[in-house]
Amino acid sequence: MTLRFTVLGPVGAAVDCEPVGVARPRRRAVLAYLLLNANRVVSVDQLTTAIWESTPPATARAQIQSEISALRWTLRRADDATAPLLTKPGGYVLNLAPDELDLATYTGLAELARVEGNRGRLPNARKLMREALTLWKGPALTGAVAAFVAPTREGLEETRLADLEWLIDIELQLGAHRDLIPELTQYVAEYPLRELLRAHLVVALYRSDRQPEALSVARQGRQLLVDEHGLDPGPLLRELEQAVLRQDPSLAVTVSEPPPLRFADQPRPAQLPPASPLFVGRQADLADLVRRLGSDPDRPANAGPRVALLHGMPGVGKSALALQVAHAVAAAYPDGQLYADLAGSGRPRNPDQVLEELLRALGVADLAIPAGLAARAALLRSLFTDRRCLLLLDDARAVDQVLPLLPAGAGCTVLVTARWQLSLPGAHRHLVAPMSDAQGLETLAAHLGPDRLAAEPVAVRALSVLCDGLPLALWFAACRMYRGRWAADLVALLRDPQHRLDELSTDAGSMRDNLAPSFRALSAAASLTLRRIAVLPTVTVPDWAPTVCAGLAPREAMQALDELVGSHLLTPVPRQTVGPHRYLLPNLVRSYALTAAADESPLTAVSANQVLARAVDGWSVLAQEAVRRLVPSGGRRMDDRHPQPGRSPRLLFSPAELDRLLARPRDWLHEEQENLATVVAVAGEQRWTTPASVIADAMSRAPARVHLGDEPSTARYARTLSAVVRDSRSGSGW
Repeated sequence: MTLRFTVLGPVGAAVDCEPVGVARPRRRAVLAYLLLNANRVVSVDQLTTAIWESTPPATARAQIQSEISALRWTLRRADDATAPLLTKPGGYVLNLAPDELDLATYTGLAELARVEGNRGRLPNARKLMREALTLWKGPALTGAVAAFVAPTREGLEETRLADLEWLIDIELQLGAHRDLIPELTQYVAEYPLRELLRAHLVVALYRSDRQPEALSVARQGRQLLVDEHGLDPGPLLRELEQAVLRQDPSLAVTVSEPPPLRFADQPRPAQLPPASPLFVGRQADLADLVRRLGSDPDRPANAGPRVALLHGMPGVGKSALALQVAHAVAAAYPDGQLYADLAGSGRPRNPDQVLEELLRALGVADLAIPAGLAARAALLRSLFTDRRCLLLLDDARAVDQVLPLLPAGAGCTVLVTARWQLSLPGAHRHLVAPMSDAQGLETLAAHLGPDRLAAEPVAVRALSVLCDGLPLALWFAACRMYRGRWAADLVALLRDPQHRLDELSTDAGSMRDNLAPSFRALSAAASLTLRRIAVLPTVTVPDWAPTVCAGLAPREAMQALDELVGSHLLTPVPRQTVGPHRYLLPNLVRSYALTAAADESPLTAVSANQVLARAVDGWSVLAQEAVRRLVPSGGRRMDDRHPQPGRSPRLLFSPAELDRLLARPRDWLHEEQENLATVVAVAGEQRWTTPASVIADAMSRAPARVHLGDEPSTARYARTLSAVVRDSRSGSGW
């Protein structure tokens, strides 16, 4: 879902272009003030002064807190996830990306337009400023009532008019005087005292061979100032009127032609950032990619560029590996090595802007860079022709962000990194997987030294496991140990999933910040699925979990799981035969999802026990049905008592879904053995004896060869079964 806020017109919010209701003028005023101060902590005292100035009511603080609470609930309900409005020490902060607020987008476009104008690229400047001004939908801060609104609105309006006057000057330089006359006539009528707008209209009329009307407009402005304000016009209008009378040649339009296209003398950019000197544990990946992307003189000319996509979960080391590969093969690309950060995990960059940077790096003069994405992409391909260049595109968000940047010639190679599984045509896909335990220990040794690891071998090994084999998480852990923290102490802190991410942080960032963009990009269904399955204590997550635990329809559940896999937040368990899918949920992803679930909107929130109870019901039904299909006379009848009153466990799965899941009941029982043992144990701990005893009874009647060689699981199952039987005899249960 995409959340957007507006202040250039009515104050409001929208999710995927659908408006979100923000009731009451004062609530809109509080939202507006937070938006104007986005990403900065705003105190209650600041808000009080902004709303009431020097005469706040006695209940001002309570009213502010009430409006904040209502806004937070509204925003959470809107995007079915955590709201960007947070409580911080000292006040409140509304965390926004630049493209989530129309004012920030407007400011960025206007600044870029002026930069283009200063470079002499007037068509680009006109296009950008026109795009910026279309963001205005009426008087700023409409619908908000507070002391700060009027002066802030005046300031924003002055900015808009100054940008409008600048734009019209650019368009006059481009010879658009005839087209501007209707627009300028309207503006002069609306703002009769703005001399620059009137002067622009005079020039537009004069250049359109309408000299008498130009003089009339100039004289009307002079008369208006004298009659209504007793003022003489400024030098601009006075000199312009005289210039019209003498038909000064300086008033004629002069459209400057762009300079001829010239390139620098074969520039050879070397833009690769430095590679990490502590790169360890990825030698096999490095060797494979270097072999694929190194020099290949026999490659056919019509083969196109070699493209490699390095994809993997956040923090797994994609960029570090890509830089190692790029430096290793750089000598095979003597015509240049270019680098571009596409910022896919933040505010994804427009390929149009990236193309401009690449063209400039290849020697194209600023004034020779064409406007428009297609023209720039075509020029880039032309420049890459007959060249051997290496291009590293880091942190891509989408295929359409990458495609315009690709060369066409066989002599070039492109490395792309992404935390999403992009469907990039023709690319070699290289999964950067989490490190093994041995690789994780090697990484920690590189950061801390072997002596530090030798002092706590068991704790260090546990630390590597808790960090999910992610180099970034291991680096954060190493930073904590730099400060004197023992590995055992850090392991104890990391074992708490609710606070694990808080421990993996430094002043340079945190694992929570690194994971956040992937979560923000999820659809509502995928986000809900992740928050629900994070509660499950089992080793793997079955593909029916979104249906039972999150209430999704089967098709919607499949799409949500595919999205999570494509985002590298969920890993499918490999299987050799057709059957139900199972997934692994990384520890750090689980921790983030649990935190997000704790902050969930009251509209969708359910307790962890409720989710767990639904899942236990699901396993109960499937275990009993699997045994019934193997041993038709086996298994007890499913008891309808369970933690979800009014909902029978027997209704969790349709007949078609049961047939899909249990097409091979023996395989299902074997593959779910560890999960079933965990479920029975958890149900026993919760004293949910009915489903626990149903699973235990079903497993006890299953064919003996179902239980294969998992001694810890079998032993735990046997102990739990005994406890369940005792509880059943004592009459406890739900």
